[in-house]
Amino acid sequence: MATVNKDFKIKSGLIVEGLQGTINNKRILTEDAGDQYILDLIGGETLVKSVSNQFDVSAGGELSLDRAVVDAYYDAAGSASAAQAAAEATASADATSKANAAQAAAELTASGDATSKANAAQAAAELTASGDATNKANQALTDAQNYADAQIQDAQTTSTTTWSSYKTSTEIGLAEERAKDHADDAVAALVGSAPELLDTLQELAAALDNDPDAINSLQSIAAGKQDELTAGANIDITGATISVTGLDTDDVAEGSNLYFTNQRALDATSAAYDAAGSASAAQAAAIAHADALTTSDIAEGTNEYFTDYRAKVSAVDLLTNASKSNIEITWTNQGGLVIAAENGVAGSTTTDLAEGTNLYFTDERAVDALEAVVPNFTAVEVNSVAKQVASTMSAASAGAHVGHAFAKADYRSAEFLVKVAYGTHTEISKVLLTLDSSDNISMTEYGIVGTNGSASSVSANVDGANVQLLVTTTNNNSTVTVVGTLLA
Repeated sequence: MATVNKDFKIKSGLIVEGLQGTINNKRILTEDAGDQYILDLIGGETLVKSVSNQFDVSAGGELSLDRAVVDAYYDAAGSASAAQAAAEATASADATSKANAAQAAAELTASGDATSKANAAQAAAELTASGDATNKANQALTDAQNYADAQIQDAQTTSTTTWSSYKTSTEIGLAEERAKDHADDAVAALVGSAPELLDTLQELAAALDNDPDAINSLQSIAAGKQDELTAGANIDITGATISVTGLDTDDVAEGSNLYFTNQRALDATSAAYDAAGSASAAQAAAIAHADALTTSDIAEGTNEYFTDYRAKVSAVDLLTNASKSNIEITWTNQGGLVIAAENGVAGSTTTDLAEGTNLYFTDERAVDALEAVVPNFTAVEVNSVAKQVASTMSAASAGAHVGHAFAKADYRSAEFLVKVAYGTHTEISKVLLTLDSSDNISMTEYGIVGTNGSASSVSANVDGANVQLLVTTTNNNSTVTVVGTLLA
């Protein structure tokens, strides 16, 4: 915040009408006749001497000690030089004694304190080392146990973990059960639905050896099997799938649906071509016939032919029935279309028009209208160096409020009238302020008058880019009004 100087300076002297003046409710001393007025105000020589008979007061108002009193004092205490020497000697001896005592006490205290602290430090170190070793050993054992426990993971198996013995035993038992079940399933699949007498390889071999005819039959069946299928023309063999490929209509005999050929298509449409001639000739004849037609050759239906007359009639109907303001449009066969301005608007002025609710503007009416209202200007540019401003605000609570603010870049000095109203009372004061190049503010508040004591105080500060006139209200629910002139 910039420095605020609230001094009130008067160059040619202050004249106060009335019998007295006050500062902070204290009366200002005033001259009566010569310098005697000061003594007279405090009771004169009689009052001073009544305080103590050790003082003398001259006729001119000078105050001095009574010599007899001074001499008696020196006689009681000795000369001033002797008193000074005695005091210096006493002070020197006392200082030396106290310094020596303090040094001895400090040395004794330091020696005892150092020995005591060294013994205590040694005992604490030995105790700490012993306890620390035990704690670290116990912690190492605990860490090792925790690490070993952490490597046993029954839920998962990694390269750095293992199963517990219970988990390992369980998994081995489960693996044996699965292997046994798999073997039983394989044997059952191999045996299938074979009778009990032939459900082993040994029983099957024995049965075949006892029946040579069965072996011969199997050999004959195997000999008759084709070893490999070979694809032929338009035959594809892919795995167990055999399909026909590469055929078109040339390879398939015609049935009731004949193949399409260009000739068959021409033959089918030849009757139509014979009736109307070639397609190109029919197209040319149609174009020529259409070009030769006029509206006279075509009967009118609901959509009538376009004519100039019909177009004009349609346009006139549209214009005459349109919404119009101060315009009249008429039409006759003889006069044609007529567009005229109503009330002589064309080429007219307001003098030619009757007034409605909106009256004509005149200088006199403008002046009368302006004089009928109270202008409310918050700021008026006087010229490039001055500006008139006004503002008001409601202060619900007592305290500092911004009465008015202005840009410090635009204006550097100001004069304000500050009015504060509360309840039935008002107060008004005059304020001058100005800023230096460092944005320090010098201001004064003077000419204050109020109906009920002090209602506010005024100060100023710089807040960012603005100068603020601060009004500190004494009462709640105060209205602050500021009117003033800003100077660049």
